[in-house]
Amino acid sequence: MKQLDAVRRTIALLIASLLAVAILASCANKPIPSTTTRIQGSRFSLHLVPGPAYKFVSWANVFPVTIYPQVACWIETPQGGYIDTIYVTAKGSRKNWVFAPRGGRPEALPVWFHLQEGKTAAADAVTGATPAGTTMRESALAAALPKGSYVVKLEINRSYDYNERYTRANSGVTGQPSLIYECPIAIGEGTAKAVFKPIGTGAVDGSDGTVRLGLEGITTALQLLDGADISYEAGV
Repeated sequence: MKQLDAVRRTIALLIASLLAVAILASCANKPIPSTTTRIQGSRFSLHLVPGPAYKFVSWANVFPVTIYPQVACWIETPQGGYIDTIYVTAKGSRKNWVFAPRGGRPEALPVWFHLQEGKTAAADAVTGATPAGTTMRESALAAALPKGSYVVKLEINRSYDYNERYTRANSGVTGQPSLIYECPIAIGEGTAKAVFKPIGTGAVDGSDGTVRLGLEGITTALQLLDGADISYEAGV
């Protein structure tokens, strides 16, 4: 009887371990090397360089799970009107985290998530798994935009990014809230390049799409990226 109980405990522990791995993996994408299909004509080129906090290894008993960030990049008018998405990681777009609520995890990318309310999922051309290394993505969206000045925003967030202010107790899975970057860019005047700068954060609980200006309380979230820029190239 004791042997049977021991076997049952071992099986229960194994099931719990596998379940924990599945839950942790639901917060990450399977990383892939970044590949870029060269787009002809006018295009955006998004360039992201991982920083020291870009990935995090969590342990579910004896199983290591590497957590990578979720990322969204989109373009707006100078007045803040949303135009379209340039790039978004697949889980953020398709809301397909394992064991997450049916509505996904809006706290992962709350600003971008709320901009998408009432819209269909982002097209496959702008989605992708989170790359393990430097990201270079091209977008043909530039070809559809009139000449003028625009603002590009970038949102990034990695789960379990805790610090003294954003703890497991008060910020759930997310830890520090999503970080919002932005840069202005001119379209239609040859080649242009702009470097993203952090301006604020999203809602830590995903309850709204407001950008909270300022970086108070943010520490390692600023180390998710070592650099981020976007270029515009006019077609010939």
